[in-house]
Amino acid sequence: MNDMSQTVTETESVIAAAEKRRQRMRSVAIALGLGFLVMMFYAATIVHLGANVANRAI
Repeated sequence: MNDMSQTVTETESVIAAAEKRRQRMRSVAIALGLGFLVMMFYAATIVHLGANVANRAI
């Protein structure tokens, strides 16, 4: 009886570790995607403003 519960616990531990690893990879992918979008919006804004941003009245 004890061997069976220990085997189940070890299996659950391996599954939990794999699940945490997948969750971490998913979080990293989301962070990289979000960072890419931020950089794209920043670049699009700079391109849209162009050289006129330096010639504005203060």
